[in-house]
Amino acid sequence: MHDETDRGRRHSASPWLDEQTRQHLQVLVEGVATLAGFAQSSLTLRRDGHFEVVAAAGVEDGFVGTQVPAGSIEDELADADEWGVWRFVPHDRASEEALAYSHIPDVTPLEGEDAWHPLDLLAAPLHDDQGRLLGLLSVDIPDDGRLPSPQKMEVLTRYAGLARTLVLLALEREELSEQVRMATEARAIVRQALGEPTLELVLEACRSAVVSCFDAVGMWLTAFNPDGVGSTTTSYAVGNAYDAPPFAEIDDVVVRLAHRYWADQYVAPFSRDSLDQPGLARDDAERLLAFLERIGLGAVLFVPLGVGPECVGFLVLTRVSDARRWTDIEIDAARDIGRDLGLAVGKARQLELERAIADRLRKLDSYRVEVVTTMGHELRNPLFSMSANLELLDTGALDDDARSSVAAAARGAARMRAVIDDMLTMAQVSDPHREFDPIPVDLRRVVHDVCDECNAAATAGDVTCEAELPDEPVLVPGEPEELHRLLTNLTSNAIKYTDPGGRVTVRVGTEGDSVVATVADTGIGISPADQEQLFREYFRSTNPAALTRPGTGLGLAIVARIAARHGGSVDIASERGRGTTATLTLPAYDDDVSAEPSSGS
Repeated sequence: MHDETDRGRRHSASPWLDEQTRQHLQVLVEGVATLAGFAQSSLTLRRDGHFEVVAAAGVEDGFVGTQVPAGSIEDELADADEWGVWRFVPHDRASEEALAYSHIPDVTPLEGEDAWHPLDLLAAPLHDDQGRLLGLLSVDIPDDGRLPSPQKMEVLTRYAGLARTLVLLALEREELSEQVRMATEARAIVRQALGEPTLELVLEACRSAVVSCFDAVGMWLTAFNPDGVGSTTTSYAVGNAYDAPPFAEIDDVVVRLAHRYWADQYVAPFSRDSLDQPGLARDDAERLLAFLERIGLGAVLFVPLGVGPECVGFLVLTRVSDARRWTDIEIDAARDIGRDLGLAVGKARQLELERAIADRLRKLDSYRVEVVTTMGHELRNPLFSMSANLELLDTGALDDDARSSVAAAARGAARMRAVIDDMLTMAQVSDPHREFDPIPVDLRRVVHDVCDECNAAATAGDVTCEAELPDEPVLVPGEPEELHRLLTNLTSNAIKYTDPGGRVTVRVGTEGDSVVATVADTGIGISPADQEQLFREYFRSTNPAALTRPGTGLGLAIVARIAARHGGSVDIASERGRGTTATLTLPAYDDDVSAEPSSGS
């Protein structure tokens, strides 16, 4: 026994045992004291590297929770007399170390050889099925002051057997409860980590917790390429770290097993005592075992990873020794984690594929820009020469048919020049490598210049084009030439698709932190189906009235690209026969930035 003055460490009452378990053990020790005729009794259980009192009867408060070094108890039992399942250490053989951790009752011993001495010890060691010492059931201060009679020893022996049963059940219950808690915690940590964008970050966020929760020394994960061959192995170890195992010598075995076990939803606890696994030949099992022993491992839990019907890799949890078997709870938890990590592998694979496609598209886009730019410049030179020669022709000396042919050629050259200009502009604003260095631009000045340029086309088509502009500057950060081209495309489109007598109005204003410019017309309008494709390159309206008017199909695509480069957007609202309104929204210029505004174009 131990009191508050001994050297044993006292802690709160058995926080590692649940309330129901402690109550059962408390009833046990109270029954021993009452029915066997002892004033005191206690139950001490092994906890890590020490023993802890978890229940006691007939002693002062604070005794439960006392901790005693395991060595002290083991030495005391080694020097004890065997009384059946009990051990007795008479007071004259009590060691100084044992006395240092003992409570000496304030009792005067009786006379006679069978008298109980205050320093006597009577305890029943409680072992598990493997012979490991789990704890002690102890009694002290017999009611009659004498060593227990054969009749009392029979009662004590029955209680020792009951105590062993209850302790085994209590510890098994606590172990299962702890395993459930830790397995649940591991699954929760893994699922929380699935929000990370890459598999490496997923593992970084959860692997330490997974290793700890499964009482493992490390783990490694191998993800397969889409063709099913191992590609990436990530390892993690606690204590003596090891590198990622060289799987080349056993790839043929583990890859095949991963695919089979995912199909069967089977998790394999593999060790020297568990060589017989489904689909694993004896020779292959010996190869795996030799491989593990060579890298210092005694047991592994092999967990297939997958998504749906597809196996995407495998996870291996490792232990140095196979002394502790993998429990059913751990196996079930590992199976769930295998599904979660399978999703992570699938997600990482998909992201990798998307990044590769995006990179491929960027390269293709750069190549397309380069081809279009080269082709445009190559076409410009002969087109310029052809146009110049057409202008030099003396059409006065030609007959009507010849003059008509020259005019048609000139119109064709003009249309080709427009197409080339649009293609080059589209290539420029689509070039991902083209620098964007915005300056403050007064959008009023840009609109004013655009309306001046479009005035001739509006007059020729009998269309009124007007601008409604505020008195104060309206600044946006941008490149003046690109903004001029954007608004020119919107305004010229509005004029082109407005019938004679119609009107085009360009307005500029501010809305909060944004600048809004609208180009509204009373033209032929756009159908809902066409509106969905307006900003696609080379798209021409399906409206017959629109198809009679020339165009390259690049104007609005250029508008959308320039708006996006400036951090803005373009929206179209239209109805067939009732006109169209294009709304350009751009971020307003920050007045805190010191720069002189540009005049526009």
